[in-house]
Amino acid sequence: MRLNEVESFRVPHSIVEKTEQNLQKAGASGYEMFILWSGISREDSFEFRTAHAPRQTAYRTRDGLSVKVSGPALHRLNRWLLDNNEVLAAQVHAHPTDAFHSETDDSYPIVTARGGLSLVAADFARDGLLAESSALFRLHDCGWVEVPDSQRLLTVYTNGSS
Repeated sequence: MRLNEVESFRVPHSIVEKTEQNLQKAGASGYEMFILWSGISREDSFEFRTAHAPRQTAYRTRDGLSVKVSGPALHRLNRWLLDNNEVLAAQVHAHPTDAFHSETDDSYPIVTARGGLSLVAADFARDGLLAESSALFRLHDCGWVEVPDSQRLLTVYTNGSS
């Protein structure tokens, strides 16, 4: 199944919690960080299984904040995905203020499969990754489109429950 055919995404609470901690830690130092989620398709849904924090370099310039994930780090991630039969389906990061998809986010995504997700948390995820201030985007042929009812598309579950 292709990601653009997926009707719902499920993520374990443990992945959300780990991601929040990493984004908040980077934000406390004034930097952004990318976390990537991978998993498997199940009928018309997708279940995230793994959070990845590839080696990355964070930048603070007069134009704002950015993150660069090196080619070798992406290669290692792709090898891991292949070896573990998982698909990269979401990129997650936090902005220092509002949650939006910047021009850089649009132009240089790590998730490039149509139907993939990009979750952006406001205020370095201070209020949590899935707070009302966060924004969820989905990649379509026309580019990244904000998902108005993100909780209908992305649900969190406690590990061990269905």
